[in-house]
Amino acid sequence: MLNRKMFRDIRKNLSQFITIFLMVMIGIMAFSGIKAYMDGMTKTADKFYTENNLQDMDVMGYLKHDDLNMIKKMDNVNDAELKLSVSGLTDNDKTLLLNFIESNNISKFYIVDGEPFDNKSGVWLDEFYAKENNIHVGDVILVKYETMELHEKVRALVNIPDHLYDVRDSSELYPDRKEFGFAYVSINEITEDYIKSKAMKEAGIEDKKVFDMVVPDFNYKDYIPYSSIMIDVKDKDKRNKLKEEIEDKVENAKAIINIEDSSSYSAYQGEIDEGKTYVGVFSGIFLFIAMLSVITTMTRVVKNQRVQIGTLKALGFSNNKILFHYMGYGFWVSVFASIVGLVLGYYAIGKVFIDLEMAFFEIPNGAPSMDITSYYVAGIVVLIVALITYITGRSILRENPAETLRTKIPSIKGNALNITRSKIFKHMSFESLWNIRDILRNKMRTFMGLAGVVGCCTLIVCALGMLDSMNFFVKLQFETIYNFDYKLNIKEDISNDDLNILYDKYGNNTSKYLGIEIKDNEGNREANNIFVTDANEYVRFVDDKNNIKNKPDDDGIFVTYKLAKTKGYKLGDTIEWHIYGDSKYYKSKIIGFNKDPQNQNISMTRKYLESLGIEYKPDALYTNVDLKNVKEIKNVENIQDIESLKNGMQGMLSMMKTMLVLIIAIAILLGAVIIYNLGILSYTEKQYQFATLKVLGFEDKQIKKIFIKQNNWIAIVSIIFGLPGGFYLTDWLFKTAIEETYDFGASIRPISYVIAAVGTFVISYLVSRFLSRNIKKIDMVTSLKANE
Repeated sequence: MLNRKMFRDIRKNLSQFITIFLMVMIGIMAFSGIKAYMDGMTKTADKFYTENNLQDMDVMGYLKHDDLNMIKKMDNVNDAELKLSVSGLTDNDKTLLLNFIESNNISKFYIVDGEPFDNKSGVWLDEFYAKENNIHVGDVILVKYETMELHEKVRALVNIPDHLYDVRDSSELYPDRKEFGFAYVSINEITEDYIKSKAMKEAGIEDKKVFDMVVPDFNYKDYIPYSSIMIDVKDKDKRNKLKEEIEDKVENAKAIINIEDSSSYSAYQGEIDEGKTYVGVFSGIFLFIAMLSVITTMTRVVKNQRVQIGTLKALGFSNNKILFHYMGYGFWVSVFASIVGLVLGYYAIGKVFIDLEMAFFEIPNGAPSMDITSYYVAGIVVLIVALITYITGRSILRENPAETLRTKIPSIKGNALNITRSKIFKHMSFESLWNIRDILRNKMRTFMGLAGVVGCCTLIVCALGMLDSMNFFVKLQFETIYNFDYKLNIKEDISNDDLNILYDKYGNNTSKYLGIEIKDNEGNREANNIFVTDANEYVRFVDDKNNIKNKPDDDGIFVTYKLAKTKGYKLGDTIEWHIYGDSKYYKSKIIGFNKDPQNQNISMTRKYLESLGIEYKPDALYTNVDLKNVKEIKNVENIQDIESLKNGMQGMLSMMKTMLVLIIAIAILLGAVIIYNLGILSYTEKQYQFATLKVLGFEDKQIKKIFIKQNNWIAIVSIIFGLPGGFYLTDWLFKTAIEETYDFGASIRPISYVIAAVGTFVISYLVSRFLSRNIKKIDMVTSLKANE
């Protein structure tokens, strides 16, 4: 009998139970979906790194087989492999990071299509680059590097664990897969003539015959200058000791980098770290707002059943039986809602988000992962709903049947209502006075309504604000700080004469990045870089207010604000550092701070660098000379124009936009459901008062005006709190959740606030208008008799 009663009550109050279902479903969907997406990112990477044996360390420099053999003999080394990486051009002027290897036991290829590596002729090509350029297995591609031209058959399309995120240099934020990719070939494909010419240049010999006499037993493979050694260690916790041993014994080692500090690894891990914050913030807010509304609704549903509870008690039903009956109302609805939320979270959020990421990061088999936490959260939500129902029902059951058979008269404090008799309210309309008194009588319902709508407005502002802030970041980076049309990345081994030729054609505005280690007072060392500028106004500096400031003086260094805050640096402090490959340490005084949106480092002028006795040899040249139709320049690795750098960033924004649109859609849906639910509660509780007003002669349109006005007030107050709440949430996310290398806060356009405010108000108004139609249907006799 009680089961039939439960289904009858649910059917009778279907709209309220539908809103409970939707709120629980949306809350669980948001939490489980975002968490499944982040856990999927982590597990996908861990599996890829483990199965394909990602290296633990990279030794950089001009390395030979003797260096490899020495490293292999060290205690903590499990395996090591040589690699030569150079930047080559294809026949259609695309850039390929060309890697020559002897074996593939470390950072092994994941074969998407084709054959495993076998140290024979052919090229193992970046799958994303191949897809963008319509290249297939079996095609032949041409790659040029200096005097070498390689015509290689595509043996396979691959993903590689240390190439998840490849950009040409630090000025690019987003991988341009169409213009830049990676390729692997056997070291046997490198030409003897090329290596011989390099050896002759290094020896200062121009005549081949002379060189053959000097080096009669020349074996070109012994002269190949490998650029790195990949190391697979036995114990990661002992890497620092191994690093010190390599520095002491391997003279050619210029830098030793843990894989966690590489751009590919750190970019992917940064995305995961950011997402972990989003799990706690976005999904937490969704879940909190939903639960507040569900608890309010279930409390009202049970309290509206007090007469039925009294009847059941009078008929002899035990308190426990009645309690479990009413707990079933929320329990079963929330159970089914949680199941649907988990399924939708996995497919509608988790899979959509991770598919977007897998289009950004080059990693195979990306899939969301639903762990036990999501099931626990769903279970806790169900238990909370049941517990609230239990507490509410128990409070009613404490009363005797005679009391519960009568509708409870609201407890109203006279002083609370007397406030509306003061002078300030004297000239208010009846509708306003009536609504103020109703709000004072139902503080909890009003608070829940405010909390729900404030939360949704905050989320909408945050989602729009994140997109605005990213657009502002692009403008700051590529219009304010970068003040050039083209950037030429200069080859490392360029001679001074060739450099002067570039200066004559394109100007002498240059810069250089130095890889360094900073040593703190306790002797700990941390990798970083120094930006050495001789670029004049082509690369500018900005302060923490995003205003252009003067470059550093020639007697010290600038430190970025975020790095200074992270490390506790103050003006006048001294930083001790050394260049990779040089054991000499330098001490530099901090003379100022600057803001860099994408790189937290140290900056200095060319004159200051040279005053330390360090040679300045630029690696980048900035120019406004029109190079639109120029594809290749001698002694230049590649040419980057400012528009292509901007467009690359827009690619990342388009992915982010898709995610934010989904978040906005969920926020709007949740907001509409909460507003609708609170409207139903408000209408149900006011039905008796509305019936009384009808008896007193009020027309339907007057009563509708009263009902809509209160909801409008709640919406307006919620918007007032929600707009700044959205700003602070956005600012907090950017300053705490985003990867450490980036530095930018909230920068939200006024139109975004307008959209969030108008959108929230319109939803509230439309829901109120929709519910106000029920006022016509109020049966005055039935409504008034119900309270006798």
